[in-house]
Formats: sequence, structure tokens, C-alpha cells
Amino acid sequence: MKILRRILIAIAIIVAALYFVAPAGVLYFARTAPAVARVVPADLKDLSVSQAPGMRLSYLGYEFEVPWSDLDESQTQVLDDEPHGKAAELCFRSGLRLFLFASPLHKEYSEYALLKQSYAMTPYQIHYWGLFTGLQYRDARLLLAKSALLQGIGTGLDSNPAETGIFNIQSQGHQGFQYGDPQKWQPILELKLFSDDNTVKIDIFQKDYDDPMGVTQAAINRIVQTLHKTSPISADDQRPTTNN
Repeated sequence: MKILRRILIAIAIIVAALYFVAPAGVLYFARTAPAVARVVPADLKDLSVSQAPGMRLSYLGYEFEVPWSDLDESQTQVLDDEPHGKAAELCFRSGLRLFLFASPLHKEYSEYALLKQSYAMTPYQIHYWGLFTGLQYRDARLLLAKSALLQGIGTGLDSNPAETGIFNIQSQGHQGFQYGDPQKWQPILELKLFSDDNTVKIDIFQKDYDDPMGVTQAAINRIVQTLHKTSPISADDQRPTTNN
């Protein structure tokens, strides 16, 4: 997670700098903020859950279902070199790939609460007269954090899935965000879910997926709604099972 670390360092530097930036500078940033900074989380309209034959997968202390049954176990691997958690790459013969990352949360802060607060901020909420109250400097810091964090979504790809939508998602014991609208095809869709003591991220890479329709919202909902923790995070827990 070197990219995330660099983003957090950049946020710290930018946020510190805001204390010395004149109102005109803050307004300039608000007006020139990246397009993704204008996107706010929305509730999903499609809550359907795919009932297609698939598999129940168990990795890294988590279990969930997918509506696909073509997991290529010879290509699937658990990665042991992630410094901040455990990761696994799940490869399907269709060309679809899931990258699962799980890590314990730091007890001293709530990442979900921070993201929820910053994601709600948009450039349109920064006004000149509000800067004289001091509150809009706080809002500007939240907007800076949002811009930096969201620009890290889909790093290395030609497009950022968050620009097509950010959606509130939740399952039993988890709540978080979905980055990307499946109806607006993107090479990657990202899910990030938080519980009281863990965070789990699932990247869905579909650039090489042989289904031209791509991954559907119903398929994503099946993953989210069946996701649950089975044990403390461990790289040893890796059991794909068929679920017809």
C-alpha cells in the first residue's frame, strides 16, 4: 500500500499548507478541483442480488459468494508481502480478477467516519464570505483530503471509476463505499467496507473479462451481501467451494 502512504503524506502537507493560504488561494483550489471532487456518495438504486450459480470463497479470514464458478486456482494466489495487511489475487478463467485486501483498523481513528465526512464535501460549498468565519478553511481541508484520496482510486489506469459514481454499501456488520457505476463500464470497480475492527477492500478488474456486459450491480451486491468475517485475518484461510 505504498500508494496510499504517499497519498496520506501529500494530504498532510497540503492540509498544513492551508493554514497559510489566503482566501483567494482556497477559492482557486475549489474552482479548479478535479472532477472527482464533485462526486458525492449516493444510495444504490439497484438492490437486486444475482442468483446465478457460483462459488463460496474463503480468504484472509473473510467469506463471500460470487456468481461465477470458473476460479482458476492455478493462478490464484495469496500475497505475503503487503506491509499493512493481507492480500489475495483471485483469477477466473473468464479473464476477470478480484484483488482482496484485508487489514485491522487502527483503534485511534475511524477511517469510515473520516471518508464519509470528506466525501460529502464539494467545491460548490466553498464560498468567499464563508472563509471569514474560519469554518470554510475546515471545509477546504476536507475537500483537499477528498481530492487526494479519490485520485488514488484506479491508480495506473486511464480512468478513475469514482468519477462515474460513489455509492453507499452495507452488509451485516460492514458499511462502506462502492467506487464506479457498473452501467458505465470501467476497467476496475472498487469496494471498500469497514467493520468495528477490520477493513476489507475488493478491486474488481474486468479489462480482460470476456463478458462484454461486464460485472453487473447484482453481481456486486451478491459479494457485498454475503461478505462476513470467519476468523482473524490470516493468509492461511483460502478455501474456494462450489455453491450451485
